[in-house]
Amino acid sequence: MQNYSIVTVGSPIFFECLKEQKIEYNLQNLSSFKQVKEILKSPLIDIYIFLFFVDNIEKLNVKELKKIRYPKFFFSKSNDQLKLLKKNNVMSNFFQLPINYPDMEKIIKLSIMKYKFLFQSQIKIGSYVIDKNTKLLIKSNKNIKLTEKEIEILFFLSGREDGSSKKEVSQGVNIDAHTYETHLYRLRQKIHKKFNDKHLIYLENSKYYLKNE
Repeated sequence: MQNYSIVTVGSPIFFECLKEQKIEYNLQNLSSFKQVKEILKSPLIDIYIFLFFVDNIEKLNVKELKKIRYPKFFFSKSNDQLKLLKKNNVMSNFFQLPINYPDMEKIIKLSIMKYKFLFQSQIKIGSYVIDKNTKLLIKSNKNIKLTEKEIEILFFLSGREDGSSKKEVSQGVNIDAHTYETHLYRLRQKIHKKFNDKHLIYLENSKYYLKNE
């Protein structure tokens, strides 16, 4: 099983702040983009989340950045600096400093889920596994066939521990609220019929949650 490493590039102060948070990821601090390239030349044991503090490091090589297929976060006091980096950077997020750490942590978790969704064939959700290649939701020796939108709904909810409103989910999977309700109803029916599970997706205080056990 692979671990996740958050790598701060160009901000030892922010690195120390992360250490104080006692977060669940491995932590590394680098001072230059050159060191990033050295990491990626080595056998890849961890999955990396890179936090680039643009104001504190040498000019970034945009061409080389595009080759990094891991979640990337760019921070700068200048919005103009961020605009230069936004074009064609896959799996990237851009923030103008200062930033609230709890908000950033939520986005990091969601980025990890996106990474899993884009680049891994199987996604674990509690006691279930989604196989993207076969479009199956699997538990023990049972499985059901999923549509693309059903996979997207499960994926979206699995990345939102604080729950999501109907509007947030429908926007997240690019459908209207009525269509979301239709997909959700059919998905719940499938899960209940095959797995006898009424509570994988549940509603509480007008927010949808995914049971993560």
